[in-house]
Amino acid sequence: MKVAPPLSVIGLFGIMALPLTAAAGGHCPGRDRGCAVEYGVSGSAVVVAQSTAQVVAAAGDFDMVPSIAPINTMPEGQTYGRWATQWFQWAIGIPLAENPLVDTSGAKCTQRQVDEVWFLAGSFGAGTFVRSCNVPAGKSLFFPLINNFYGAFLSDPPATRTEEYVRANGSCTEPAQISASIDNFAVPNPNRFFTGPSGSQSPIFNVQMPPGNVFGVDESVAPELVLSPSAEQGYYLFVRPLRPGKHTVHWTASGCTPGNVQDITYHLTVVDE
Repeated sequence: MKVAPPLSVIGLFGIMALPLTAAAGGHCPGRDRGCAVEYGVSGSAVVVAQSTAQVVAAAGDFDMVPSIAPINTMPEGQTYGRWATQWFQWAIGIPLAENPLVDTSGAKCTQRQVDEVWFLAGSFGAGTFVRSCNVPAGKSLFFPLINNFYGAFLSDPPATRTEEYVRANGSCTEPAQISASIDNFAVPNPNRFFTGPSGSQSPIFNVQMPPGNVFGVDESVAPELVLSPSAEQGYYLFVRPLRPGKHTVHWTASGCTPGNVQDITYHLTVVDE
């Protein structure tokens, strides 16, 4: 994720105009309110769209091809856009000391995981991470490939707390170059999994930050530690449950916002409990 300019919070994790902590891996230009931050994945590889037949042939076994929910569907009863808002509420809602975004090994991957969908994190700021994580069998995966976020402080001027304003500041402004794979399966055209108007637009939402949050701010800066309204935009994957055993999920991406580059690898062990 990358920090952006004025008011409120922007970015894959945008939140305010104060400097972010060094551990968070971002920076925030000095200002009185808000902050912009972006979240994403690195790399410059562009995936060339393939037909389903080509993908299956390359994989060699149809049963081994992961099931990815189409962008226009409602996996587990929700749109991609709504899952994206819940992902932000999850990621920003975890204290820095336990936050999967700054976890270098995967040891924090179980934090606040609930229900049937398991969230994976990229990084807080540009970076390369290799993580290992155990995931219970039967859990779908949802994660951002690259994205942007803007959240307003309750104390921000009314003109900067409108839907129009936060959507404009939380949108992707740069072309995204994305490559994603699950085991030996290269995801065809991952740019289609977009939570903007052309894909599955996310609703406006609120975010509750905890004490000791990833932005290092308290209530003297962010009243009630609330970001409202908030908006996001980005590229995500919703992957149906993987079979028990070992799997590798890898994505690289750049773009969405200037200078946003990440490279994330997860070595997952799906455990049949």
